[in-house]
This record gives sequence, C-alpha cells and structure tokens, in this order.
Amino acid sequence: MTATFTISEDDYVDAMRLYGRLPRLARWVVIAIAVGLLLAAIFGSRQIQSGALGGLVGGTLVLLAMRYIALPMSARRHYRKYKAIQDEFSVDLLEDALRIRAAHGESRLIWANVLKWRQDDRFVLMYLMPRLFHVLPKSVASQGFDVPALVEQLNRHVGPET
Repeated sequence: MTATFTISEDDYVDAMRLYGRLPRLARWVVIAIAVGLLLAAIFGSRQIQSGALGGLVGGTLVLLAMRYIALPMSARRHYRKYKAIQDEFSVDLLEDALRIRAAHGESRLIWANVLKWRQDDRFVLMYLMPRLFHVLPKSVASQGFDVPALVEQLNRHVGPET
C-alpha cells in the first residue's frame, strides 16, 4: 500500500527530539551519576555537598536547555535550509526494503543497509549511518500503510530498536 506524507517543521523538531534521545546505556550512566551526586549531597562533607548539589543542578539545567532550547532552535534552522525534506513523499513497504519516493528522487532502504532504528508514538527513524536517518510519520497508517508490519520487518532484519 502506497502512502504519502509531508514533514512539517514541528514534525522535524519532534523527530530530532527522538533522534536526540539518549540510548539506554547512556540513560543508565546519567541516572547513576545523578544518584551518586545525590548521595554525595546528602551524606558528604560540607564541601562535597555543595559541589555535588552544584553538579546535580548544573547537569540538570544543561540537559534541559539542550533538549528544550538548543535542539529545537537548531532543528528549525536546519529544516528551513533543507528544502528537500519539505516535499511530499510516498512510501511503500516491500518484502526486502522500504521504498521512499519524492519529486527529487527515490530511495530503497534495503533492510541489510539499515544500521539501527528507533520509534516513538509519532515516528519511526531508520538510520543508514549513525547520524543519517529517514523519518516516517506513523500517521501514514491512516492511509492504509502497515506500520506494525514495518516494525516487525525492522525487528526481524535489523534487530531490536535502540
């Protein structure tokens, strides 16, 4: 089933937030550091407490600023400069690949060439390189595109989502 979609500026920002989501291991490392700083702030000496509290507050502020200020600003600027992503796309799920077409070209994402993938409730990102990915909005399901079959193909051929 062929479905068509466009990526709006807000869609692109949300897809970049999904891209910027920390991998599972990195999330556990951040949590472990935060717990360590929290324990140091509670049980440490006065000097250690103030340093740990400063690290905890500063780290939290940096993470929040990156996610909610820097990343959206950068994504909006990139979207406005990236004219090709503003075109209409059509997508077909094939047995061995995902075919994506637009006025400027066509791409066949063969499963063996997909490095990794990730999803949330709105998008599926398929990575060809660590920082190069295709965005597929899950809203194409309303046109009859089989998103669960795509996810199943990615799980089978690429591996579990990262």
